[in-house]
Amino acid sequence: MKKPNLLKQFFTKEERPHTVALTTAQDHRLFSYAMSFAKYHPDMMIVFSADGEIIYVNQEALYELLQYRPSHAEDFKKILTDVDYKRLKRAFNRTLRGKSVKIDIERLQHQGQNLSLVLTFIPIKNDDNQAEGLYLIIEDMSTYSAMKHQLMLHEKHLNYAQHIAAVGSWEYFIQHDKLFCSDNFYHIFGFARSDNDGIDHVFQFIHPDDYERTYDAFNHARKGTNFDSDFRIYHGKTNELRFLQAAAEVIWKDDKPFKMIGVVKDETAFKLLEKTLNDTLANYHSIFDNLDAGIWMRDSIRGNMLFASKGLEGILGIPLAKLYDDSEVWINMIHPAHREEVLAYTDHLASGKSYQVIYRIRTGENQTKWLLEQIVPRLDQQGEVNHIFGLVTDITKEIEREKKLNYLVYYDELTGLPNRLSLHDKVDTLCLAGEPFALLYISINRFHILNNALGTKIGDELLRTVTNYFSTLTDDHSYMARLDNQHFIIVIKKYVSKQHIYALASRVLKTFDTPFLIKDYRLHLSASIGIAFYPEEGLMRNILLENAYSALCYAQQQGRNRFHIYAFTEDITSYKQYVLDRDMRQAMLNEEFELYFQPMVEPQKGVINGAEALIRWHHKEWGLVSPGEFIPLAEENHMIHIITDWVIKKACALLQHWKQQGHVLRTISIKISPIRLMKKGFIQFVQEQLQVNSIDAHYIQFEISESTILKNSTSVMTVLKELQDIGVKIAIGDFGTGYSSLESLRTFQPTTLHIYEAFIREIRHDRPIENGLISATIYLANMLGIQVVAKGVESYEQFIFLKQQECDYLQGSIYTKAVPAKAFEKMLAQGILTPQKAIVHKKPVVERRKYYRFQFPAYVKGFMTIIEMNEQKINIGHTPIIIENISLGGMKIRSSLKLPVNQTMKFKFSFILMNQSFNLEGTFRWTLEEKYQIYSYGVAFNLTQEDEGKLAPIINRMTALHNHHEKIEGTPFMYEDIEAYFKK
Repeated sequence: MKKPNLLKQFFTKEERPHTVALTTAQDHRLFSYAMSFAKYHPDMMIVFSADGEIIYVNQEALYELLQYRPSHAEDFKKILTDVDYKRLKRAFNRTLRGKSVKIDIERLQHQGQNLSLVLTFIPIKNDDNQAEGLYLIIEDMSTYSAMKHQLMLHEKHLNYAQHIAAVGSWEYFIQHDKLFCSDNFYHIFGFARSDNDGIDHVFQFIHPDDYERTYDAFNHARKGTNFDSDFRIYHGKTNELRFLQAAAEVIWKDDKPFKMIGVVKDETAFKLLEKTLNDTLANYHSIFDNLDAGIWMRDSIRGNMLFASKGLEGILGIPLAKLYDDSEVWINMIHPAHREEVLAYTDHLASGKSYQVIYRIRTGENQTKWLLEQIVPRLDQQGEVNHIFGLVTDITKEIEREKKLNYLVYYDELTGLPNRLSLHDKVDTLCLAGEPFALLYISINRFHILNNALGTKIGDELLRTVTNYFSTLTDDHSYMARLDNQHFIIVIKKYVSKQHIYALASRVLKTFDTPFLIKDYRLHLSASIGIAFYPEEGLMRNILLENAYSALCYAQQQGRNRFHIYAFTEDITSYKQYVLDRDMRQAMLNEEFELYFQPMVEPQKGVINGAEALIRWHHKEWGLVSPGEFIPLAEENHMIHIITDWVIKKACALLQHWKQQGHVLRTISIKISPIRLMKKGFIQFVQEQLQVNSIDAHYIQFEISESTILKNSTSVMTVLKELQDIGVKIAIGDFGTGYSSLESLRTFQPTTLHIYEAFIREIRHDRPIENGLISATIYLANMLGIQVVAKGVESYEQFIFLKQQECDYLQGSIYTKAVPAKAFEKMLAQGILTPQKAIVHKKPVVERRKYYRFQFPAYVKGFMTIIEMNEQKINIGHTPIIIENISLGGMKIRSSLKLPVNQTMKFKFSFILMNQSFNLEGTFRWTLEEKYQIYSYGVAFNLTQEDEGKLAPIINRMTALHNHHEKIEGTPFMYEDIEAYFKK
């Protein structure tokens, strides 16, 4: 008996139940194929005939899918809604008309769980394109629907969380300019969701002032950089101003930016709260800043300053910025006599107690003030101090009214000496009186180191002992004061002569020859003294003190236990420095500077590889002045910045000119002062000059001394690496003079090394150590890939040695001295230089001199003084010289000074021959640099008849004695090394 065909009942027009039998498969070719297809299809499939008869079904699989075993057709209708039942019938009938149909059905299973199905009806057509039956493919989508439902639930929760946190999420596909956003994203910006949302639609809401910055940041993100920006918008619906913060991570795909996933946060509430707080703080600040007292707050005891009211600026005499930058600047103003008492507040505050103290300070405006300060700590829950507050009042006027404190105002409490205030009054009084006096500015060298090492008690006792010693050296016409920890002033009135003052200075210095015994400590100290005279070195107190201090600094540069006078007329060197310092700024305006160039030559073939740019000053009085004489002055008077920039600007302009003339450009090396190197804007200036003149950066090389790198390692290294990044070459000059030469190579690799010139001067066959050092330096540089330049090559012997050692480049007079730009341009055109062999000067067969010249058996000591300059009578200097030979027409001398050869400068030469003193006038006719910083001069005498009558017999007598090999008496000969003599 046939089993009932339950499914057939779904598609019949009768609503009553039927008992339908399942027939065997139709013996028809078309249905045989359909059954075979359905049997092996991976999905659940049922084959129907046109009248609804089931041709094939896997009943067990069907029941397992439905989780239900129906026994009648009405049982199937029970698990479907009426709507779904009608949809199934319509789909069946449409399929029989030749149309494929897909529907989805969700219904409740027997156990009450959701079951989601997708039903696909496909017609089975014969050769006449008529449907003889159909396939029904059943797909179980329950898991997918459950996941979809869960996702929608998560999305709802996410939108709710974003709404609470005022955050919106977004996803942007870069290549397609497609933006997908969360609901709260649209809420934050105030526009509706659209299927064609692009990023430009969002940017139309951004505030105009933030648009370009934000758009640029977003464009960078499009190229692969993560996006992070804060900006303002006008809300799309309310037009209110809102503050937003957006960030996104760039996702890469196929090695290129694919999309951005990010969030945007509405910071408006926070910004408005911040503004309210700032307004409140501003109101409090306004109140505090208009009080005469000063109010402050620190983050801890002696910690950083968090707040300082405007009143402190007037009390302390310094900008408030200094208090924020340096937390110790205020403490450093406290007078030494009060510092210990003031700093005792730390113990009180640490225990939670308030503190009140009265003390004296030296303000930033150089004023002495008395302050009343009240300090209150604030403790956290653990009882630790986390903030301290203070109120400061200037009580100077009140203190000054009290007579009992008058002594402390005018005298140093420690030593009993008059203090700075008293000194100023005294010097002002003396200046008004107009009587000559001398001022000695004394410094105990390195006292602060001793004071820090041994403590203030030892330091204070030492100062009292030194004061007692000084007091024994002064008389009733002297006045002594203490300026600060290590500086004293002695003023001497009614002195006999300046030599008397120099003798006093020597006695003061001699005090320090013997160690000071302070509480079992043997303290070895030294001192330096600067001397200024009234009225010669100043008519006012400030000028006198400044000039005396300048002399003190110069004395300290010369070594320990030295004194120096300010007067620049005492020696020619000081006078020359004074004139150069005075004229330097005007020289720049008058275009008195010129660039010279000394080629760097490859020694094997003689090819010019580059040149060093050397600045020269055409001074109207001193002639051609080398940089070694005025650059140190420029570093002191801050002209170095202007001069360095001028050299760089001029060198770049000349490179452009040579390029336009068709010359092959070579690297130009420029020495850079560390002072200019560390000033802001240097990198930008160099880039600007290269760009303006269309010059590649590798044609510029900056030479910096090795000592500069070592002393200023961090800051200098940063600038040097930035220069290298833009293509500028870097050379280390004077290599080998630093205490850690190899360390400088390890931490920083330059393009070039310049060997210290002093090493090059020592190259000789009998100097194996010096030669070995140079060879090792060249070898080391070659191993590191660094080029080597030997500077100051003068002799052919030096040239051959360096060539054999394969030194990369040579620079020096062996090829040519430094030449002006036009001369160097001709060398560039030529491209090659050859070394000059030593020139042998042969003595002429016929003597051409008018007078016989006597050659001294040894150099004779003497002095020279400038007596006239530009037809102005002067009397400057008493500078040592040595005399090589002499005649009635002139003499040959040597000096460590570089002086001009011109007729506008006249000299007086003082010396002793055979116990006879001579003071002869003359001018220079020629000069020659014999050794490093040793110059020979040919002097032409301007003798009176009396001078000639006195000198002639002396020359004759010395000649006769010399010819008979007899000793020449009464003449100060010099037998030591020339360089050592002049250094001494």
